[in-house]
Parts: sequence; structure tokens; C-alpha cells
Amino acid sequence: MTSKLPRRGSFSAFTWQGKLPIDPHATSFANEFAAALACCRFRTIDQACSEETSVGWCSPEDPSGATFERDEMDVGPAMWLRMRIDVKKLPAAQLRMHLAAEERARGKALSPRERRDMKSDLLEKLMPRVLPTTRHIDALIFNDHRRAVLFAVSRSVREHFAKMFRGSFGIELEACGPRALARIRAGEGAHDAIDKLQPTKWPVARAGQ
Repeated sequence: MTSKLPRRGSFSAFTWQGKLPIDPHATSFANEFAAALACCRFRTIDQACSEETSVGWCSPEDPSGATFERDEMDVGPAMWLRMRIDVKKLPAAQLRMHLAAEERARGKALSPRERRDMKSDLLEKLMPRVLPTTRHIDALIFNDHRRAVLFAVSRSVREHFAKMFRGSFGIELEACGPRALARIRAGEGAHDAIDKLQPTKWPVARAGQ
């Protein structure tokens, strides 16, 4: 396995009720878990003729989203999933350059309508040659603890992750903070003690100190 999990950075945690309907560690993995991921697999937009975004599952070793091999995702107590997010957008600098060239050729500024029409023409002409930008977002799924750790904190990525999880497994994710994570990890016997914990209040320095 050549891909590596991130060693640093922020993360978001989720939990859910019950267990996944498909056991990622079962012998039927190839037919069930992989098929569930394939429902929301990544699909390329390389040849798209308009500005688009594509989000989907891929495996750590196959960024195309075409295959999901167990030995690439099984990391012991967790399953390693990866989201691929491709965004195809005409660079703003390219757009400004073409608009400026057209204004120089005409010898006058373009009207708002003319700028909209020209932008539409440029998108149709240039977008097939524009390559999308690509991001890979990793996540660990701990089925035994009903916990998912997503190595991202932005709202859009969290929403994409929850939507894809629901699409693949029919499970609604619930965001959870440190207290909820502690309850999941510690078990029911420690829930009362955890619920009584209070956050530490650090002193705030006054201005000029």
C-alpha cells in the first residue's frame, strides 16, 4: 500500500445508531461493502463542457473509483475510505484576459449583457480543455464503535461525506464532539461520570499584559 493517511491536521467525528447494515469485515466484503461504495463512486468530469463538481468514493490505491479492494482499505479496527472531489472551473485570470482582449479589439468596454454572452461562449469553447482540480479526503470507519473520523472540517466536505454515507449505507450520520466521543469509547458504565465533566476555563490575558 503506497497511500498514506494524514499524520496531522483537523478532523470531524460522526456517530450513528446501530451498526452498518453491511459488515466491512465479513467474508462477503467483495460483494456487499464494495458494491455499496460503488453506488456513490467517483465519476470523472474531465471531458465536461461546463463548470462542474464531482464527488464520490474511491479507494486509497485507485483514484478512478472503479475498484474497491479489501486489502487496500482494511486497516485493522477500521476501514479506510477516501472521497475524491474534482472541481472543473475556468480560471478567473483566463476569463479576464479574454474579456480584456475583446474590449481592446472593439475599442470600448463591453456591456453587462455582452460580458455574460461572451463568458458563455468562452465556457463552451475552453472548458473541454480545462483539467479539474482534485482533492482527496480520507476517513476511518470504526463499525464496532459506531464512529467515523473524517480528516476535514469544512462544512461542504462534511455535508458531502454525510450524503455519500447515507447513499451507500442508508445510515444517517450525527456529528459528535469530544463528550460524545468519550461516551462511545468508554462504554455505558462511565456515561454518568463523563456527563458531569466541565470544560476547563483558561484565564484570559487583559489588553497590554
